[in-house]
Amino acid sequence: MFKFPELNTPKLLLIAFFESVTFYAAFDKIFFQENGLSLFQISILLSIFSVMLLMFEVPSGSLSDRWVRKYVLMLSLGSSILAMIFFATGDNFLSFALGTVFIGFAFVFRSGTNSSLLFDSLKEVNATSQFEKYLAARRIIAAAGFAMASLLGGVIATTYGIAITFWMSLMLLIPALIIAVTLREPKFHKTTGEISYFSHIKKSSTYLLSQSYFRQVIALSVVIMTVQILIEDYSQLYFASLGISLVLIGVITTFSGIKEMVANYGGALLASRNNLATIYGVLLLIMSVSLILVAYVPTIIAILALIIASAMFFLIDVPLLGAFHKKLDSSVRATSESFLNLITELTKILTAVLFALIASHYSISLAFSILGTIVFIYTIYYWIVGRRVF
Repeated sequence: MFKFPELNTPKLLLIAFFESVTFYAAFDKIFFQENGLSLFQISILLSIFSVMLLMFEVPSGSLSDRWVRKYVLMLSLGSSILAMIFFATGDNFLSFALGTVFIGFAFVFRSGTNSSLLFDSLKEVNATSQFEKYLAARRIIAAAGFAMASLLGGVIATTYGIAITFWMSLMLLIPALIIAVTLREPKFHKTTGEISYFSHIKKSSTYLLSQSYFRQVIALSVVIMTVQILIEDYSQLYFASLGISLVLIGVITTFSGIKEMVANYGGALLASRNNLATIYGVLLLIMSVSLILVAYVPTIIAILALIIASAMFFLIDVPLLGAFHKKLDSSVRATSESFLNLITELTKILTAVLFALIASHYSISLAFSILGTIVFIYTIYYWIVGRRVF
């Protein structure tokens, strides 16, 4: 029988599964369009989410470091439940905007908290060498749940409408919240009440930005995370612009979930390699070329190119995040990861403006291609400068 090093790990895996079964995720923006929202209003919803991250990402990470991590995770799950209610019952911009606000709260409370709780739980039993393994396992389980939900969601949405998929997703968040209540706060995690809230945030930022290693980790992570976020935000609109049915979009999203499972497993295997710096450079090159090809190849190949570009994110991110956490002190762990996500969000906002302008005036496929060109430019920088640091 498979044995976990401690009891929090299997519970975190279960929570990840229940959170991932989002029957609506492949169609939420299409759902907004069906309820009369324009592309501009959908962009505003995305902007609301971005503003939530800008305002609360770092404060929520600091809260997780200074308070009880499981309570912060419970706040995340509660916010997700409220978001599902607003989406399921809504039929106008205001309802969807409120739902987006709570999705934002759910994200910022979860951001940094999940990984920190996992790492500190493993550290308490001297099992941090297995962090990448369980990080990948959590993501693989989540990807499996997402793939299953996308496939079923396509059939359900076609038969009964997209709204019911939000209610179905909500039902699985309730057991996730119950499990979160039973989590044990690691004794290793110590709150930082000896310094003020904002002093703690300043300490964390100084800790990260003063070291060249962390600066290069942030640069690489921001590039790949920005690409992944834009693919997630715009791929379904790209598929809809091609006239693809909801069922087929569900199938494509299911395939993407399988890709995510395989890529996360591959990332866990890469964590033990000694030549990671070179591997990162090769994977970046594959990501950039795949994105560039989207505008210049047939539709089927373009879809595959997007899936390949997304896979590169997971292959890089698992070993990169593992190395990142192993060099962090527990007192700044969640805040540091929140800083990473905040810088990513700022970068994504700037990139998304250019992306949206190109997509509106020309095509989404061309926007992906130009995004690939930007990644290619960074890849050259990585080979010249960043690779030496790693």
